Amino acid sequence: MIMLPKTICLFNHKGGVSKTTTAFNLGWSLANLDKKVLLVDLDSQCNLTGLVLGFNAIDDDNMASFYNNKNNLTMQDIVNVIINGAQSPDSFVDGATGKLLQTKHPNLFLLPGHLDVSDLDAQINVAMKVATGLPAMKNIPGSLPSILQKIAMKNNFDYVIYDLSPNVGGLNEVILMSSNYFIVPASPDYFCLQAIGSLEKNIVKWHREISRFKADNDFNNPSYPIRNEPKFIGAIQQRYRPRNEQPGKSFQKWIDSIRNEVNTNLVPTLEKLNCVISKEQISSVLEGSGLCPYDLVYISDFNSLIAISQQLSKPIFELTDEEIANIGKVFAAAKTTMCLSRDNFSKVFAELADRVIKLTE
Repeated sequence: MIMLPKTICLFNHKGGVSKTTTAFNLGWSLANLDKKVLLVDLDSQCNLTGLVLGFNAIDDDNMASFYNNKNNLTMQDIVNVIINGAQSPDSFVDGATGKLLQTKHPNLFLLPGHLDVSDLDAQINVAMKVATGLPAMKNIPGSLPSILQKIAMKNNFDYVIYDLSPNVGGLNEVILMSSNYFIVPASPDYFCLQAIGSLEKNIVKWHREISRFKADNDFNNPSYPIRNEPKFIGAIQQRYRPRNEQPGKSFQKWIDSIRNEVNTNLVPTLEKLNCVISKEQISSVLEGSGLCPYDLVYISDFNSLIAISQQLSKPIFELTDEEIANIGKVFAAAKTTMCLSRDNFSKVFAELADRVIKLTE
């Protein structure tokens, strides 16, 4: 029996929640547990691509050389084939000569993003509305998840992690609703609390639109890539400043409010759509952790470690003592504090990866 790759979206249409950094760190942590992982940069800002390639190495000449190299498979290639309609997903993937980008971890790969992703987003938006009247457009929404799934299968990935842009456009709609699972990164503030309520309404809207689109275009066969039943497996509470290893009082207030919004409103709505794992399942996985459903993990602010991580294109928890001292230009007590913080992040992300595996088995 062929095991299909498990697809996970990290999505919150409020920006500034460390979504991209979390996607990278989670992917690396899963790779550390012997999972073969593909990161897909579907944000036209391409921050995940910049993180993997190295922000310091990015300039116009380097980028032009990278994207013009036919040995590299990028989202630009995929967008072109979908918009031009020259090939079917099968023929494109079978004939693709470009390779995925291997990160500094042997089990972790990247499908680099491209600005053209925004053009595909616009095309999907139109296709979702007019496909019934213009049959030539009806295949556009399902083409992207189909191609990504076939690439993942061809390369024997265990997990695919989608990094999405912070909007509620058509591309995010079809990718989230075609995924097996999704995680909501959250930051402790008023606007993120608002975003959880908005997310609930948008998923209901998307579920209704996809159901209607599939019915109108005879796409209700089980093999259609937009399955319309992504399972919410939890929220990641992050970007707070700790006090005695716990969120400070002002941050905890918002964390509690976000958790309440998730459990009181988001989860019951998702249950009606069959788009959430059961409370019993996540409670079992969280047993002994001190966490409440549906909190997957607490991740405090990375502070100065994030700059070193970005410079070296590796997660914070993989930084060596020497890298922290030399690049961070810190010594003695400051170095000790940063190294202890790194060790804590190592434990936190290892626990997160373990929970994700258990929840998606």
